[in-house]
Amino acid sequence: MLRNEFKGKTILIAVPDFVGFPEGFKLGLEALGFEAHILLNYEYSKIGFKNTLIHLYNKFALRKKNFKKEKRRQLDYAKQLANFAKSTIDHFDFALFIRPDLFSIELINLVKRKADKLVAYQWDGLDVYPEVYKRIELFERFFVFDVNDLIKYQNVLPITNFYFDNIEISNIDIDAYFVGYYKEDRIESLLLLARKFKNLGLNTSINICVNSSKQISLLKNEPVKILYKQLTFNENITNIARSKILLDVANIVHSGLSMRPFEALGYKKKLITNNALIKEYDFYRPENIFVIQDNNLDGLEQFISTPYKDLPEEIYKKYSFTNWLKYVMDVNPHIPIHFPEKL
Repeated sequence: MLRNEFKGKTILIAVPDFVGFPEGFKLGLEALGFEAHILLNYEYSKIGFKNTLIHLYNKFALRKKNFKKEKRRQLDYAKQLANFAKSTIDHFDFALFIRPDLFSIELINLVKRKADKLVAYQWDGLDVYPEVYKRIELFERFFVFDVNDLIKYQNVLPITNFYFDNIEISNIDIDAYFVGYYKEDRIESLLLLARKFKNLGLNTSINICVNSSKQISLLKNEPVKILYKQLTFNENITNIARSKILLDVANIVHSGLSMRPFEALGYKKKLITNNALIKEYDFYRPENIFVIQDNNLDGLEQFISTPYKDLPEEIYKKYSFTNWLKYVMDVNPHIPIHFPEKL
């Protein structure tokens, strides 16, 4: 990574406050020399007593269920604007919106007036959050990570996720690591792995964030750790650095790769995933990546026991945050990041 190559440049990142990503982006940008400003979304604002009564009246008397959602959105947008108004910066060299559907059109237009270059990245499928369609044309460049979205809207560009390349790797003392929310469509695969690792006597750190008593009950006798709040960025990245193998259990609503495969790549960790799409990517090596299909774990023990195989340096560079940012912002030199042709 070329540190300080953006020294003297300013950037605004609008990003969801999710698993510590605002902190990760800020540290990664500052390592490159940016003066970085983070703009958070304020999702799920409390609507207050008066609006709660109005919501209940709409829901039960008028059979209208969207009042609470719309009121929260209005309050979220108002907080975003108030936060942005606190900024004393009149000019940004770059502005990047992650999940632009979470930010108001009014805010995006305000940022647009102050930024030389305005780009966006939708790291969830377009149809998952269709509000995003109203925002695509506001940006100079708009990126998607789901290959299916390229045929849904013409003016979007393909991109993968990345790994933060300002992270130092520590001594490894965890055999396998996972952190994520409890999701019905992946819990069976995750618990299958957790039980297998326990039978093999591995030292694992499999962390599942829950939001209901039912989920807690289902997990309490399993070889996993129950989390009641998400890990911070530093806690998560420290665990990744200490781990030999990372686990990635894909969300079935997407046709793309999450952050985890790229973290495994960048930090030279082995990866176990149920996302078969990974076989089409240029960094796939069976020595480094074990793909589970139909919950079949045949060959897993041999995979665990074989050493990691290094890849060409160009591949590590291609999927780094430094190159990812330069490609998104169209700053040369950079290595273009496209989806595999077979996807």
